[in-house]
Amino acid sequence: MSKREVSRRDFLKGTAAGAASLAVTGLLGACSSAQEPETATAAETATEATQPSTEPAESQQPLEPYTYADTIGWDAEYDVVVLGIGASGCVAAKTAADEGAGVLIVEKMSEAHAGGNSKVCGQLFAYGNNDPESTLMYYKALAGGRQVPEAMLKTIADGVAGMADNLADAFEFDSSQFMDWTPVAPINNMSPEYPELPGSEKIGLWTTHQGISDSYLYTNLKQRVLDRSSQIDIWFESPAQELIQDPVSKTIIGVKVLRGGSVRNVRAINGVVVCTGGFEDDKEMVQHYLNLIDYAPIGGLYNTGDGIKMCQKAGADLWHMNAYEGGFGLGGTSFYVNEGENASQIQVLTQGPLNTGSCILVGTDGERFLNESEVVRHGHMYHNGLWVNPHFPEKMFLLFDQTQYELIESEGSIPERFRGDVKGFDTISEAAEAIGCTSQRLTETIEDYNSFAKNGKDYACSRNPEHMRAFDGAKYYVVQLKCEILNTQGGPKRNENAEILDTDGNPIPHLYSAGEMGGITCEMYQGGTNIAECIIFGQIAGRSAAAPKEALPAYENAVPVASSPKKLGDETDAGQQGNTNYETGDNEYIGTGTGMNGSVTVKVTMDGDAIGSVEVLEHNETDGIGTLAIDQMTGKFAGLSTAEEIDGVDTVSSATITSKALQEAVKDALSQVK
Repeated sequence: MSKREVSRRDFLKGTAAGAASLAVTGLLGACSSAQEPETATAAETATEATQPSTEPAESQQPLEPYTYADTIGWDAEYDVVVLGIGASGCVAAKTAADEGAGVLIVEKMSEAHAGGNSKVCGQLFAYGNNDPESTLMYYKALAGGRQVPEAMLKTIADGVAGMADNLADAFEFDSSQFMDWTPVAPINNMSPEYPELPGSEKIGLWTTHQGISDSYLYTNLKQRVLDRSSQIDIWFESPAQELIQDPVSKTIIGVKVLRGGSVRNVRAINGVVVCTGGFEDDKEMVQHYLNLIDYAPIGGLYNTGDGIKMCQKAGADLWHMNAYEGGFGLGGTSFYVNEGENASQIQVLTQGPLNTGSCILVGTDGERFLNESEVVRHGHMYHNGLWVNPHFPEKMFLLFDQTQYELIESEGSIPERFRGDVKGFDTISEAAEAIGCTSQRLTETIEDYNSFAKNGKDYACSRNPEHMRAFDGAKYYVVQLKCEILNTQGGPKRNENAEILDTDGNPIPHLYSAGEMGGITCEMYQGGTNIAECIIFGQIAGRSAAAPKEALPAYENAVPVASSPKKLGDETDAGQQGNTNYETGDNEYIGTGTGMNGSVTVKVTMDGDAIGSVEVLEHNETDGIGTLAIDQMTGKFAGLSTAEEIDGVDTVSSATITSKALQEAVKDALSQVK
């Protein structure tokens, strides 16, 4: 046993408890925070240890220097702690484990609800066709003249350029299944999203198999984590509360995690990687940074800016807080959903009944505020040479006439669940009252629009006259909409090593990030970049965090605290979901798919060579949204016998993720048929 270990053992027996200086006592007391109710805090222990000793002064021994980490009672200890189990968290954890680190992932949601935007996005990644120079030109142009460090641009460009090879080599995806969606409408509008920019000819949108919006990429990344269960522990329903920081060196040495009703101090010897996503589900932050009032999130419902706030408290600088991505129609809007529900996107990647003809979007003052027929680029619209997020009023309404109403009905442009929200009125005055504006102002707006449509020039919003038609005056229909957010980009500023920077531009020691929390996008966004960035910076952060670090600075006369922290493998929730064993009879098979809120499990009963029936055994999908797919689709699989036929079953437009999960689960069961 070393001299230091002997000294620590003897100290903890109380042989020299009275020797700590008042200066160190003040240091520790200033940095204390909540602990488990039954456990004394580090500050309390330090205070007790600094009480005057009753022993003669000559019997007191000088203390050996200890680090700040020695003054905290640790409940668990790992080489690396990763916050969040979205794509970036999975990649960071997997990479750190491959570097030899023992890793803990802490996730605030249950396993069923975890995954964030990574699970529910299109699963498409931006790919630069192995041409880093062209990719760099493109991403520089996307910044729209905004200052982004050259090293960061080069890092993202090199990563996007080689993304296909990286996914195949590092994550075991079968490259023969990769699919280029450039020629496939309507996704070709995003592949590339900005064809007019230099370098765009090399940019495309790809998937790791021939499907989209089915959680395939995320599910496989998560599986790489589960495959490394000997090196990676996972704690679900365990939100990180606060970073634990050495008050002098500013080194991040651990995390406070709320688990099982008590706060646990988790030591991170080499680094903490924050992968907690953006803040699109925190209404106050959205109002403050994005100036949006009435909105709905498109992706996950749990990105509340937790990591941003924790990093701010640790001294992090922020960037790109006003950058966000939206939807694909009418400026990026949704049908009106309740608070806390996912947006129901108005996806108009081409012209259709909701953005052409006698159909306009107005605010509560009755005025138009954007070009309704413009094809939107992830919530961005053209303005003075750039594509920017439009300014939305507090409330907005889609207004159309009888002719347009009949066209919308014939095309089924408004989902069944929102058709009751459409209100018809015989007069402009009645429509104005429903909107909340004066009859005179709405009359002027409609008359101006009619004039623009007849004369072939929209002086208000520059809409293409080919997509305009004067109101017929027969009737007026009003339906309220919301703007929508796919994801935010802002967060702690990071560098090319995935290190989080303080307000002086210096790395905060042992603190890293990846994913949408502090993404590189500051102006225009290329689809698939967020997934690519999760991969690129997840790998960098995992390697950086796993790398051995220099010893923490020692403080003379610091007061250590005894603890017996749990180690790798002592406590984990990994692999708990989906362990249910279902009884099956002859010709019955169990299959699973990944839905919006976790696994969807089905039992398929075969009738000869074809499916006889499909029964959903378990799911966590949202009632009235995801359950629509379960109610409407299960009967449509009867009589089918191939994966291709299953993929051809019509999905429910307002429950795409659940629809895909059902198809995936049925195919999984069918694959087991001998």
